[in-house]
Amino acid sequence: MIRRIFRRVLWGSLVLGLAGCAVVPPRPAVDPQLVRGNILKLAAAEWNAFGGQTIYHDGGRERIDPVGVWEDERRGSPRIAAYWRAVGEDWSGKDCDKPWSAAFISWLMLESGVAEGEFSPSGLHADYLRAIARHQDEPGARFALRDVTAFSPRPGDLICAPRAGARIAAFDTIPDGTPMHCDLVVAVADGTLESIGGNVRNSVSKTLRKLDAAGRLDLANDRPWVLVVENRYPSQGGL
Repeated sequence: MIRRIFRRVLWGSLVLGLAGCAVVPPRPAVDPQLVRGNILKLAAAEWNAFGGQTIYHDGGRERIDPVGVWEDERRGSPRIAAYWRAVGEDWSGKDCDKPWSAAFISWLMLESGVAEGEFSPSGLHADYLRAIARHQDEPGARFALRDVTAFSPRPGDLICAPRAGARIAAFDTIPDGTPMHCDLVVAVADGTLESIGGNVRNSVSKTLRKLDAAGRLDLANDRPWVLVVENRYPSQGGL
């Protein structure tokens, strides 16, 4: 009898131990032809889920119309918690002092089929940007850093700027821990760039910005843009 009880206790402990060490199964491989489109569609879906908040910049003025769901609201916070889980952290939109824009970009990439070997998910933009810089010259690298003054962004690329007063000496030399923000470019047309970013005015927001005659970001815009992350995944269906 004692032996049977011991076996049950031992088996129960083993099961609990295995559950505590559970490993998230790897995501299924995605056809590279679909990845860029997946990123854009998923970003649009999240923007809509947050109420379609849209920011316009005109003549140095900012206008928000409509105002969407904010990070600490009941509809927003659980979604932000999912972004944080993608980078292995346990936060939510209710932690309003925790910038979550990098977690949002990381979640987009992973959920869209970008392999972790091609993009290093992190709660800090500087981490994945530094990883891209290290590997961008390798054969088959899917991302590369580009000078914002010399490269015209297109849908699927990221546009990035330092924040909180930080500065970087060169677009491809980013000190460890530099506070930054990146948006995903979702449309470029008629001299206007549309991008979607997380933690922008407390929501997942779409922002419209003017481009110059060469199709590059106007550096007089709202942020000190310094680089574009070129997305080398194939374009498909006009995306």
